[in-house]
Amino acid sequence: MTDLKETAKSVFLRTLHAIDPESIIQSKLQLDGETLRFGNNEIPLEQFSEIVLIGMGKASLKMGRAVESLLGHRVKRGILVTDHHARLPVKSEVIVGGHPLPDANSLAAGERIAELVKSCGKDVLLIFLISGGGSAMVELPVSPSISLEDLRITNKVLIGCGATIREINLVRKSLSRIKGGGLGLLARNSKSLGLYISDVNPGDLHSIASNPLLPEEIGGDAPADVVTRFSLSDRLPGSVVEVLQRDSEGFSGGWESHACQTVPMLLLDNSDAIRTAAEEARQLGFRVEVRADLIEGDYRTIADHSLEHLLNLKSSFPNERVCVISGGEVSCPVHGDGVGGRNQEFVLYSAAKLARMGIRELAVLSCGTDGIDGNSNAAGAVADAELVINAARHALDASIFLSRNDSHRFFRRAGGLVVTGPSGNNVRDLRILMAQ
Repeated sequence: MTDLKETAKSVFLRTLHAIDPESIIQSKLQLDGETLRFGNNEIPLEQFSEIVLIGMGKASLKMGRAVESLLGHRVKRGILVTDHHARLPVKSEVIVGGHPLPDANSLAAGERIAELVKSCGKDVLLIFLISGGGSAMVELPVSPSISLEDLRITNKVLIGCGATIREINLVRKSLSRIKGGGLGLLARNSKSLGLYISDVNPGDLHSIASNPLLPEEIGGDAPADVVTRFSLSDRLPGSVVEVLQRDSEGFSGGWESHACQTVPMLLLDNSDAIRTAAEEARQLGFRVEVRADLIEGDYRTIADHSLEHLLNLKSSFPNERVCVISGGEVSCPVHGDGVGGRNQEFVLYSAAKLARMGIRELAVLSCGTDGIDGNSNAAGAVADAELVINAARHALDASIFLSRNDSHRFFRRAGGLVVTGPSGNNVRDLRILMAQ
């Protein structure tokens, strides 16, 4: 009988290869003489004295290399901020910023990018390469009272409190001169193109890297409401709470007197990964159901619904191999001090539930397309009931590991880890459930 765990893993890895940022850019941007064409837009490059690249996020290096290769000598200057050292030859300056928490390099990157953007005039074409992870990697606090340590504490609290990415970004934008359109305001004197790889819900460009480019009014009660709803006042630094409680328009105020000159283009998002994975599974003979409704929410709730859909699909088509695919980003509140992430915890919870139900011919995979899950070195995991049952025979109790958010250590001992290394991409998570 086919090992469904290996099949699910194969579908995930083939999907990663198909949505590589460099191949996507090569397919969506064309250089025709001195005219850059993308979508229904075109930019005559001869009217600019130089092209400047600015990238931030987990995909910035691959995006930067693809654009540099396409435009060649026309790219004169550039800064690409990423989260890891990678041996990718690029002409632009590379800064490795902190992630998931900002570090000193994040602040340095914010200063350097702000200086570079302000040095550009009307004869410069700015090409911004924006992808997920940029929120932590590039930072410039809105107030000198907010220190790096304040930012790190704030990000750590936000990531672990169970808030959605939109709620987290409301707070981040209010604390930054870069986010919430701040960088785009600095670039208002230049023509700019924004190329996006999205790690948020489809169509939501304002949440990618906390929206550095597009006009947006930040302020009012919404950020403070997040603090209240998740009881964060006593957990956040006083300087941060003070800024959030101010009744102000925020840094992005002032857009009303300036036209936005950024042309945005979405290159890739989670729906592309889901569609590609579904095509891969169908080619292997699976009847596939894509669940667009399972995007965000508590990981246990999403897991319960996912398993229910898979079992219903199998019941409807008992003689076929079936597959349920979803994406997005579940919430995984952190209560313990273990090693893992939302993807591994999703898989361990699901496989443990299957084991309790005595259902063995199902497999569950959940992985981050960035190749990184939580505070571990894995992209995620893949498991079935048999793996959990065998682990219990060796005194590995899944419930204990779940209680301390220690899913990575469970899978490291029991098997099931999916390790790709940083992928240079980031279009949220992919969940693949299979039955035969």
